[in-house]
Amino acid sequence: MNKFLEEIQEQPEALKQTFCYYRSEEGKKSLKIVCALWKSGEYDRIVFTGMGSSYFISQAAATMISSASIPASAINAGELLHFQSPSLTERTLLIAVSQSGESYEVIELLKKQRRLPITVIGITNESGSSLAVMATHCLLCKAGKEEMTSTKTFITTYLAVYLLAESLKRHEVNEEALDGIIREVERQLAERDTYLSRSLTFLKGHSFVQVIGRGTVFAVVAQTALMFMEATKIPASALLGGEFRHGPLEMVGPDFICIVYAHSQSGAYHPSIRLVEDVLSFKGKVILISDAASGIESPDLLEVHVCCERSDLFAIPSIIPVQLMVNAWAEEMKLVPGSFTHGAKVTAIE
Repeated sequence: MNKFLEEIQEQPEALKQTFCYYRSEEGKKSLKIVCALWKSGEYDRIVFTGMGSSYFISQAAATMISSASIPASAINAGELLHFQSPSLTERTLLIAVSQSGESYEVIELLKKQRRLPITVIGITNESGSSLAVMATHCLLCKAGKEEMTSTKTFITTYLAVYLLAESLKRHEVNEEALDGIIREVERQLAERDTYLSRSLTFLKGHSFVQVIGRGTVFAVVAQTALMFMEATKIPASALLGGEFRHGPLEMVGPDFICIVYAHSQSGAYHPSIRLVEDVLSFKGKVILISDAASGIESPDLLEVHVCCERSDLFAIPSIIPVQLMVNAWAEEMKLVPGSFTHGAKVTAIE
């Protein structure tokens, strides 16, 4: 078994450890501190920032929190560092996300902001990292050590921001739903043979993969494209469903394949299914990852069912099938899945 697959299979335990931490007094206290800061009235907005996977999760976090009429946004850390840092004020609650806690742009941004009394909340997997040390307060993930393309750290970071969002919205955490998510991750890993072979047949021969989704699951859309590029060296693109109709739909033909994520309760499920139907009508192939059956009959459609009642939690179990697809395709191509040849897991330069 390769290291990437080992880390994929360690995800249920990583989720359990992270959820257990936020059930503990220490974890609950950490969330309460952040919520108390926001409720103090000293801040007029929340800004999430990060790079790569951490930025994708930042976007999902801002979407979740904005749904409760809390002013929240996400800005790429590199863009914030060089172009938008003047927008940060003493009344900004800055939440910096970095799985390693050492991402170059995030750390440089924090160094730059030292001249202003800006409150920084760090979200990281590494308690001794630069981010953890420099932040005013820190929320930890419990993914354990990770060497390859982000898997464990992605889903545990997403879980941490989900719990933060629920706390800020003053919602009681549904522990049964979270336990169910962990069981679904375990099920996806155990039953991968039901879709893995056919997915490889779908993917073979394609030199580009389009990934599409909307809402909080767009974090997974972007992460999926990143995994294809990192682990299989195949070009991939992440687009919102609405944006795909504004021009990129013209790419669709017999050589086109896309992966569509769509949760039935997301608010954009029906437009997503219409898009699947259109891609199929133009002779493209679709891998649809959803909690509901589409009702579409086509040899060019592969549906992967993911059990998940809550759309904001769908990101966690829905990425598991594609992690396994990426791993299997990389092995087919005689690559070391999830390894880095031109860069490193932690980006230390810009």
